[in-house]
Amino acid sequence: MKYIAVFVLALFSLSFLGQHPTCDGSRYLNEVFVPDTTLAIQYGNGTTVGGANQDLFLDFFEPQGDQAVNRPLVILAFGGSFVGGTREDMHNLCAFYASRGYAAASIDYRLYDVFGIPDSVTMTDVVIKAVSDMKAAVRFFREDAATVNNYKVDTNLIFVGGISAGGIVADHVGLLQETNSIQPYIQTILDNNGGWTGNSSTNTQYGDEVAGVLNYSGALKWASYIDANDPPLFSVHDDQDGTVPYGTGDAVIFSFPIIQLQGSGEMKIQADNVGLQNELITIPNSTGHVSYFQTQAGTDSILNRSLEFLYPLICNQPAGITESIAQNFELYPNPANDIINIDLGNHSTYEIVVFDALGQVMTKKMLSGQLTQLAVAELAKGTYWVSITNVENGARSVKQFAKY
Repeated sequence: MKYIAVFVLALFSLSFLGQHPTCDGSRYLNEVFVPDTTLAIQYGNGTTVGGANQDLFLDFFEPQGDQAVNRPLVILAFGGSFVGGTREDMHNLCAFYASRGYAAASIDYRLYDVFGIPDSVTMTDVVIKAVSDMKAAVRFFREDAATVNNYKVDTNLIFVGGISAGGIVADHVGLLQETNSIQPYIQTILDNNGGWTGNSSTNTQYGDEVAGVLNYSGALKWASYIDANDPPLFSVHDDQDGTVPYGTGDAVIFSFPIIQLQGSGEMKIQADNVGLQNELITIPNSTGHVSYFQTQAGTDSILNRSLEFLYPLICNQPAGITESIAQNFELYPNPANDIINIDLGNHSTYEIVVFDALGQVMTKKMLSGQLTQLAVAELAKGTYWVSITNVENGARSVKQFAKY
């Protein structure tokens, strides 16, 4: 019997162990829908740093004519250095995801609205207010799903993302947790803005946790906020970005350095160190800021790569690996550290292929016999997909395996 054994590197929560009912091998990867839009839905309210009262709205995108009642959702925040930008700026990205079968939302968040250049403490306050706003948007959809269910969102599959300042917001929503150690002045600002849930809506009985983060040239105050329990992280960044640092450096507004941050390069190092599933696409030798979205070809390339990153989180298999025929074989120990044993039950000839979470081949070998061992010591911590193919009759099967 022909097995393909696939180990896919991914930190899936228990809720993702089964394939989502909407997965068909095309949805979430290909353009299969026309987007439908509902504009100006109020999801929250807050007071700006300048003292103004601001209602918060979102624009909602969904696949037109979709029969699914439980769709993954991508919530996106615009860029603009926290001094400009509108939710309309993210409409193209929302339409992209909706045309691939996602629900998507572009949100308002509170900006700096005081005359003059902000200092680092004031800018921290602005960022925390924006984080509060995005958390309220997450709760808005959770409340809807628990009540009238107008938007048909799978609340286990809410992803957040953003460009530049919006990426900074999404990064802190997904990766800064109450268990993190933060500086006392940040804790004071946080407490003054409603604490960890924020103060942008009153429905705090609903959770604001997310299933993944799309970080387009964003950053964290400290990359050390990232730990193994955080949601998977997808990042893209120019390596010489002069606006939001790729490594450790100052974020700049109107050519003025405002606040020190740690960007996608430092976040990648920390994520790898703690074993968090992540991917970073670095734009080399580039002094641009979000340069990859300046052309249609670059935009399509990056967004398609984000689809390949998200697909295993929804469908519990790498993009392009869609067929599985159950066979009796054993993988042990599970989880394992250095060696995994594969007991195939007979002496046929097999091809064994090891994939990462994005469907990229990690290793491949042929086996004639019943029992083999694979070295897994160099693989990062996580869960892998295994699929084994019998060369003689083409039968194949897919199983998961955890590496610690």
